[in-house]
Amino acid sequence: MKKQRMRLAGIAAALCLAAGVVQTSFGAYGPGMDLQEMGQAEETGKNEEAEGLKETGKAESDKTVREETQTATEAEGGTRNNETARQAAGSFEVERFVLPEDARVLVIVEGIGGSGCSVYAYEYEPEAGETGCWALRLSTPGYLGRNGMSNHRTEGDKTTPIGVFQMNTPFGQAAPLPGFPDSYIQVGESHVWSDKQNRLADDAAERGERVGTAGYSEYYDYVIDAGFNRNAIEKKGSALFLHCIGHGRTETSGCVAIDKGQMVEIMKLYGKYGDGHTYIAQAPQGTFELVYASYGVNRGLSPEGDFQ
Repeated sequence: MKKQRMRLAGIAAALCLAAGVVQTSFGAYGPGMDLQEMGQAEETGKNEEAEGLKETGKAESDKTVREETQTATEAEGGTRNNETARQAAGSFEVERFVLPEDARVLVIVEGIGGSGCSVYAYEYEPEAGETGCWALRLSTPGYLGRNGMSNHRTEGDKTTPIGVFQMNTPFGQAAPLPGFPDSYIQVGESHVWSDKQNRLADDAAERGERVGTAGYSEYYDYVIDAGFNRNAIEKKGSALFLHCIGHGRTETSGCVAIDKGQMVEIMKLYGKYGDGHTYIAQAPQGTFELVYASYGVNRGLSPEGDFQ
């Protein structure tokens, strides 16, 4: 089965990872911000992702980050900057994740303390070696929920959920770029991420996060739902995405935020295979042993365990 195949891939994986293309970029966060802080008068419903995110040394830290690094990809043009590849140094073993046979993209979010994280994107190469392997395509710093990560997430607690989930619903305020998924939706003011359904709806009457409004500019230029709580269990939270950094924010209300250029590259990886082939694994550094085989457990929520 898949678990056996993935474990056999360990030897081949080391060779593949060494050849993977790694691109590194930095930025500063978004959203879940208080829209009043941004001078916006629009209502965004009760959704936790629209609640206040504090400013954290924006003026100085943004300048420092921009001086230290450059975006690896120009988001609007999709131009890749092929910098020197380097090996990922995460606390996980990518070949140990137990995923469905048709998994082709795996995004790994490793919490590194506070609201900081490292994000890695892998692509499965079935023809590599005897059993195939996961090849590293990019790595980048990112930002988590204000209160870190949790496997007991509740609505409004501002934590990023731990676990392994199938990603879905690529969308954004910006127009799609070449290579984006055919299912990509360019959202407008009538689009709402429904609290009740935990789904995107083109219905302004729905209660939830109004993802196409100006209050979510930059953050929601490009978005993919992380797949947590797909059964829309009440009080567990909704609208938990992988999306772009924006407006100098260095924390979220539970989403994962990365540089826009890197978000473009992950969107293209998703688009290469279409819906149903991209997964995301999220856990604090040093705790991945507890999530390797956790896909599909606990009604689509986080697995049990002690992640301290």
